[in-house]
Amino acid sequence: MANRILKGAVFAGLVLASAGNAENCKETVLYDGSNYNGQMEESGRTFPEAPEWRANWGDFDNMRAPYIRLSGIKNKAADWTGTLTLQGLPASIGGGTLSIAARSTQDAKFGVWLVGGAGAGNVVFHTLKANRTQAISIAVKDLLGSAGATANKVGIGLFGVPAYQYTTLFVDNIKLSCVGNGSGTQAGAHAGAGSSVTAGNADYFFREVNPASSERDFYGEPVHDAKKALGEDTRRELSKRTARQFVLTEHEHQQVTKFQTAKDLSPEESRNGWYKSMFTVDRNRLKDSVIASPKNLFLEAGEIAAATGNHTIPVLIADLDYAIKYFTDTTFKKTEFEDFHLLLAGLPVSGAGGSRIKFVYDPYFVATTRSSLPRMEICVKNKCETVSPRTGMDFEFDSAGEQTIVVKLSSDNVNTQQDLKLEVK
Repeated sequence: MANRILKGAVFAGLVLASAGNAENCKETVLYDGSNYNGQMEESGRTFPEAPEWRANWGDFDNMRAPYIRLSGIKNKAADWTGTLTLQGLPASIGGGTLSIAARSTQDAKFGVWLVGGAGAGNVVFHTLKANRTQAISIAVKDLLGSAGATANKVGIGLFGVPAYQYTTLFVDNIKLSCVGNGSGTQAGAHAGAGSSVTAGNADYFFREVNPASSERDFYGEPVHDAKKALGEDTRRELSKRTARQFVLTEHEHQQVTKFQTAKDLSPEESRNGWYKSMFTVDRNRLKDSVIASPKNLFLEAGEIAAATGNHTIPVLIADLDYAIKYFTDTTFKKTEFEDFHLLLAGLPVSGAGGSRIKFVYDPYFVATTRSSLPRMEICVKNKCETVSPRTGMDFEFDSAGEQTIVVKLSSDNVNTQQDLKLEVK
């Protein structure tokens, strides 16, 4: 899938962030290769090799040795992530920006996040072109959901690295522009307000959104939606016969409900099922921009989870109506329509990073045409908890391996129960 890059709108706020806090804080260098070797947490590291802290492979454009070097290769496509402990951390941040220089030997999707006092924040992505140094600046508010916060560690990663591709990442010049009293202005805000709500033992940043709208302010540049399956003439004809905004064939409907009712899914099928089902629904739309893009919701939820080491997982939800087109004669010419209320949950990842997982109900990741949100209940090991919108709930697993996550949804007198699988490490 296409790389997703941080929108230019974010960068417009970065200058404001630096200027608005200049008199209350100072710039702090976390790493510049001069004299300090940091640490990368081994427990959560998925980079193939440990970092080389003062590497010298020559001077590059806008990056002079020494610098941090991370290299390796894996036999399957994967996200390579790690958390850095650096000099000057923990630090009280009064807003401003985090800046970092990055360079990759391959085209890559580079992610950055901060770990605050209450857990990992939001991941922000940037596209790296092979063998080109990129100087990246990101508003602290976009990373931690608050201008005034504490930063304990810096997370970095390469996402979606192909199998059998040897890749080297170089990192240098990591700085915070506003370390001080931690009470800076709310500069550099992402388009659209939000709030950071504590749920369990970590913060999760909720953006303001109307779930029934197709509009989303994605952190990265959105990829293209599924191509429509129906031509304009067919769309117009079907619109005359049904008020629904999606029309599926009987076979397509069966494929969607097969995932919804399955009891023996693998973790990978649990991860892919929601997206495949919603891909089928969305491509059969009778007009464009009916719901938020399922493809981009799926990608962004997975990226947010990956940035936390898959310890915090947004649940994907669909709540909408479509029409099923049935043939009523043996010549396959006469058809009738039957309405169906789809209520579907999914997970954006196949594995969890540890025994304690937070599942989050974020309205941002609900694809719906309805004005109200469904009720959600999650059950693990016969322990069931209601998870309300804009909250999260921690669940503890007593063993590693495949675990069953039961998700119950209720909306407009329709109740569903799905058995999803997650590989717990």
